[in-house]
Amino acid sequence: MKVPVKIALSGVGNRALPKDPAKSNWMGWVELIKRSPHFELVGAHDVSPEAMQRLTGRGYLDPARTYRDLDHMLGEVECDAMLIANPAEYHAATIKSAIDRGLHLLVEKPLCNNLSEAGELVDLAEGRGLVLAVTQNWRCKDVGRLLHEAIQGGMLGRVGHIFFRYVRDRENPNYPAYLFAEEFPLLYAMGIHHLDLFRFILKDEYVSVSGQSFKPPWSLYQSDTGLNLFFRTQGNVAIMYSGTISSQNSLIPQESLVVEGEKGSLVNESQWLEPPLWFCPKGKKEKIDLSRGVEDVSVAGQYDVADQSLLENFYQALVNREQPICSGRDALHSLAALEAGRLACKQGGTVALDEIF
Repeated sequence: MKVPVKIALSGVGNRALPKDPAKSNWMGWVELIKRSPHFELVGAHDVSPEAMQRLTGRGYLDPARTYRDLDHMLGEVECDAMLIANPAEYHAATIKSAIDRGLHLLVEKPLCNNLSEAGELVDLAEGRGLVLAVTQNWRCKDVGRLLHEAIQGGMLGRVGHIFFRYVRDRENPNYPAYLFAEEFPLLYAMGIHHLDLFRFILKDEYVSVSGQSFKPPWSLYQSDTGLNLFFRTQGNVAIMYSGTISSQNSLIPQESLVVEGEKGSLVNESQWLEPPLWFCPKGKKEKIDLSRGVEDVSVAGQYDVADQSLLENFYQALVNREQPICSGRDALHSLAALEAGRLACKQGGTVALDEIF
């Protein structure tokens, strides 16, 4: 494959190109591609003329290389790969079109909204020898990396359970209308990060989940915005996952994570998994900052560290056949956890993962 890799983009929303870069939590994929010596952005697709104006107005791409129609772009633009950052409901159709044209893929989470459809696409990509990677960026933030290293290095000994709490106010009437129509928005917008992170740091898979969902009277969403889930893993780790995106809180951290092991606890209180990460050894009165060597602990700095790692890893997967940080096959397990959690909340009782995946 020639270098730089020619990459096209489908979806020029806020994740790819922030509307207000000064206030954004990330640079965005367009800026990261521009800064990378390994990629060249050769085309972009989005149905929004405003999004395209941001892209061309800031000098990222010639207007002649922007497209309102995906098939039109794929028919005209010569490229090796595509980055998919459009809304999740369109992922499956976009992935299928790209695979049909032999393109390697880097896809924003979740891979797809539908587990069965996602499995078919992964099979199709693998059958064509194409790289299909998913941007599970909580794995690549410094706290995610340090959690993995600490647990897999034996710092905690045997892990017994994980407590996770998420409280966020996402009741913003200025957000795009489609967000308020999504089913179980907490699960698919943020749960995909958290449940994937637990799989990654434990190197373990879920076997069952039970749960309930809820929504407060002030919510703007059609679906329930909060849930309580209880997971068991193959290694018999218990995971308590509780959260809401209808909180009126603006004072305490959004995320609270406690991983309990026989030798102590790992603790992170943050907005979006930024440092510090504390180790609290059993029987000791002082905690240890495992993230003390991290240079940029800001929310934006941590997003950019993760996104740069994912983009560089995607390049290495294309050129040097390196294993993706999260392959499509790997991502299916996290998607199955979402599907099982959704079913547990809708049906009641316990859902076994092997019943659906």
